[in-house]
Amino acid sequence: MKTKFEEIASQICDCHVHYGQFREDYYDPEQVVKWFDELGIDKVGIMPVGTSLVSDFYRDQKIMTSLPIERFVPYLWVSPEMVDAAPTLALYNTLNYKVIKIHAYAIKEWDKMPDKIRTVIEVAYNKGVPVMFHTGGWRGSNAIQFYKFCREYPEVTFILAHGKPISQTLTVLKGAKNAYTDSSFMAIESMKLICDAGLSDRILFGTDFPIMKTFWPEISLIDWYKNNVMELIQTFGEKDFMVWAHENFYKLILKR
Repeated sequence: MKTKFEEIASQICDCHVHYGQFREDYYDPEQVVKWFDELGIDKVGIMPVGTSLVSDFYRDQKIMTSLPIERFVPYLWVSPEMVDAAPTLALYNTLNYKVIKIHAYAIKEWDKMPDKIRTVIEVAYNKGVPVMFHTGGWRGSNAIQFYKFCREYPEVTFILAHGKPISQTLTVLKGAKNAYTDSSFMAIESMKLICDAGLSDRILFGTDFPIMKTFWPEISLIDWYKNNVMELIQTFGEKDFMVWAHENFYKLILKR
């Protein structure tokens, strides 16, 4: 008899997954593939943990294009240096990416480059792909810092990864209908606040897998993943979870 996770796994999409070096740990992309083969979920939004140079992009392109295309959806992690090298980002079109990621915590220089962020957003607008902002960690990457961009570009979809701090994320979600958040490293109580505000449909399921292993070395990643899914279903219901983990991914990222 199948478990509930096994029944729905083939419909689940995870919008926030990494490979590569994170602190002292290296998450091999081939191992990431094996983990998701075991989990059996539908789609995985994949990106490196970080990159900053054009040469890094070519390495990451080689890795991401080697992943099984029926499951793994490539994201472009962009840095200011990459924008300087190719302001239209045309150099990176060979990746066929579906999301552009800006991480203003890992690369704090972004905070002083609003016009360069606008350059990236305009590329996203022209390509019809969402922009994902890391939120949390310091003032320059808190959710409210990106509110102005969400308001300036109403036709672009923005994903506030992690939704931190939650009070600011709620302000952005309420004020910009094109803004979404993902559930990666988001507390259950924060997700409840979003739902209580009537904004449940603005969540995408994401995990930041597999870097939780760095914080909790003793865990089984497979067990953690299944338990995370089941906790969300038990707390919010399967219907809402499938909006986050299936409908929103297909609507916003795959455009289907």
